[in-house]
Amino acid sequence: MTAMVDVMSAFRALIGRWLVPNADAMNHELRALILAEERQYSSLGRSNIGGWHSRTDFLNRPEPAVAELTTWITWAVNRMADATTDPGSFKGVVALSGWATICRAGAYHAPHSHPDSAWSGVYYVDAGTNDNDRSLSGVLEFLDPRTEAEAVAAPGDSYTEPVRVRPQAGLIVIFPSWLYHWVHPYAGCTPRIAVSFNASLAVHAPVTADAADVVASNEMTARTAMMSAIRH
Repeated sequence: MTAMVDVMSAFRALIGRWLVPNADAMNHELRALILAEERQYSSLGRSNIGGWHSRTDFLNRPEPAVAELTTWITWAVNRMADATTDPGSFKGVVALSGWATICRAGAYHAPHSHPDSAWSGVYYVDAGTNDNDRSLSGVLEFLDPRTEAEAVAAPGDSYTEPVRVRPQAGLIVIFPSWLYHWVHPYAGCTPRIAVSFNASLAVHAPVTADAADVVASNEMTARTAMMSAIRH
């Protein structure tokens, strides 16, 4: 008799990556905006050690490149919501806050998480320079949330392998906000520029039949008023 072991996955931390297509023009404009903002405002100095951290309202700027980036981030967050539930089951809105960061030689980000959000992430505007493909310069690393995972070794153990993401211009990385992460010291000779963000998810309340009738009536009234204004 052959016994089968039922293997289940527990305590998953899903990390999403998406390379925005044809991002060069958007990145060119974002880079100019961020460098200009650095000259205008001093760093907030959050998790960054050295370097520069903008105010947290960067995604509220009116420039087309910022609006385009916000659209891509919102799309990617919705895909991550689908990945953790049944596809298409999330019926709600995504609220974003974002800030720009600049790392120059020697700067890094200390280990931290992002409380009071559902998903967090980073978009790389400019990955900077790296003369060694195996260098950890500016690399994003996630810390294993299972604090005792390194204490015991087992055959085939993969728990202690670091999870790292190398910056690439146009890349969006999304992860659970509770997942601790940090950025290795940057050693490049040109600025490493990124936009980090937090995403909160608000689920729409179910629409009752009475509420649906009111919405339909209001929409009809608005259309009638608009057509009347056009004719006059």
